[in-house]
Amino acid sequence: MSIEFRSETQTATFYNPLEDFAETDIEVTVREDPITGRQTRIVPDAFIEPEDVGELEDSVTDPSGCFFCPDTVADATPKYPDFVGFDRGSEGEATSFPNLNPYASHSNVVVLTEDHYVPLDELSEEILTDGLRAALEYVHAVFEADAEATVASINMNLLPSAGSSIIHPHVQTVVDDRGTTTQQARLEGAREYARDSGGDYFGDLLEESRKGNRHIGTVGDVEWMAPFAPRHHRHVRGITPKPGLIDADASFVESFGTGITNVLAQYADIGLNSFNFGLHLFDDNSIRPHVDVVARSVFEEYAWSDATFFETIHDESVIDVSPETYAQSVAEFF
Repeated sequence: MSIEFRSETQTATFYNPLEDFAETDIEVTVREDPITGRQTRIVPDAFIEPEDVGELEDSVTDPSGCFFCPDTVADATPKYPDFVGFDRGSEGEATSFPNLNPYASHSNVVVLTEDHYVPLDELSEEILTDGLRAALEYVHAVFEADAEATVASINMNLLPSAGSSIIHPHVQTVVDDRGTTTQQARLEGAREYARDSGGDYFGDLLEESRKGNRHIGTVGDVEWMAPFAPRHHRHVRGITPKPGLIDADASFVESFGTGITNVLAQYADIGLNSFNFGLHLFDDNSIRPHVDVVARSVFEEYAWSDATFFETIHDESVIDVSPETYAQSVAEFF
């Protein structure tokens, strides 16, 4: 069994008022994710790119009333239950604590830095690495205490256009016995691939990417690529060399931090200021830990949402640039 990259091209035809009503053909490419079958549509000009991004309003960057800031974080955030072994976690400037609005049986928050607002191109390797280490410390505490916990993710939204309700940079960790819909589909797909081919799906995926122009580069032991059917705009993925959980002090953590920083530098270079990432962790030998980083619409005075009925109702992705194209731009920052 080999990895199959399925796609088809559809053509929409109309008389175009922007071209004096000349007949116009627009091509839309539909691709399937090789492991889950989830579809992505590549539609020209589906993502609004900024011509000039100005400074954010003071109302956004003002730290007044922020309970993630240093003066209030100790009084306004909860403490861990006894099994974790400490009240709150700490790594560099990062501080971790339970999530007041948990998404699973085990859920925490890691405030990444003491600074209330940090632009995405100033989220340094050190800031991200410390935050990931603080999150992983919690993940391991949960896995040791809860025998049913098998899946975890470490996730980030930056700015409201990426879904963040708090400007202060932070990540959120989710740990339970089932994972998210995406994690379930990838885990099941990786297991099926191993049964049918005897191979390692993500290892074979990387090998295929090296043959083409979706491969980006390597940082330490983590290899980076643009997926064939991206989940969202400018989707970049980093993959470890082997399956299993990641220790908080493993070299992979710094490699993830550096790689994410490189991706964000490319986003900033084209005028973007908002993003999501998710680091996926499994207590399973059939799937490697991997991180997905995606760009979100620019947050400004007249912000727009890049999540439409396709994503929210149909669970399909719509992007405007093929991964073969943007992978080469991101590679320049590695």
